[in-house]
Amino acid sequence: MPGSAIMWIRDGVLVNRMHLNPVAFAFAYWLFTPPEKRARMTIERLINFGFTKSGFSCADKMFLFNQDNDDALANVDAAAAFYNEIATKAAESCSYFDGAIELVADLHKAGAYSYITSAVEQEVLDRWSRSEQGKLISSNLMEILGRRPNFFKGTDHFEYVSDTVKPDCIYYVADAVSELLTVLANKERFQIVSIGFSYCIDRPQVMEAVGLVKKTLEEFPKDEIPYPDEVSVDESRLQVPEEYQLAEALRAAGADHVVGGDSQEIFANLRKYFVDRSVLS
Repeated sequence: MPGSAIMWIRDGVLVNRMHLNPVAFAFAYWLFTPPEKRARMTIERLINFGFTKSGFSCADKMFLFNQDNDDALANVDAAAAFYNEIATKAAESCSYFDGAIELVADLHKAGAYSYITSAVEQEVLDRWSRSEQGKLISSNLMEILGRRPNFFKGTDHFEYVSDTVKPDCIYYVADAVSELLTVLANKERFQIVSIGFSYCIDRPQVMEAVGLVKKTLEEFPKDEIPYPDEVSVDESRLQVPEEYQLAEALRAAGADHVVGGDSQEIFANLRKYFVDRSVLS
């Protein structure tokens, strides 16, 4: 009898690092952009933009930001590669949400098939799976699906999971509107139930990420940074959604169910959902 498949977003659902990714994106873009081309942007605007494009790969975020900023960043590939380096290093200090590791393990024991689906390059994810952080969960995953040649998050990943394990249902757990929108065109074809993960990041958490990224940058050779700068961030100019705004945005993007709570509660609420759906006993 086929079981259920659960597709997880790593950053922001399993690992509490959603405050880190937009900051690392902003710093990588800023430090790879010539000072004379920064006139129309601020570091806070870059961070805010990173939040609005949650779910996109770093390279895609940079391409989109470039469209409205006269292609200020000339070498997107180099800046995105640098992002991967600083984000991966800084994320070593981030942790899983309380109960995340245990829930994935219990779902595995119950016969469910768990996958990570990500827009991050496959080789970056493969390295992460072998890290101390990745090893904590990888043994209870079927596979970590990333960005490969002609294989991307969205329809490609849904089709792969459907063809591989032939589940009776795919549960897609995501924290960003853009991620949930990818479900809409695939919902009926792959029997997808989408779950909005409504965990809010506040400004102090973003500022913690700023400090973490700055500390990480100190460990990198100066010659790896094309246009070094002493970057300061004004907390009052950061834009983060309120909890009710995020939950409503996830519902508006088509989430069949929204689970919320603080970092200690949200996975307990998610576990209850899977029990109620008889995925867990």
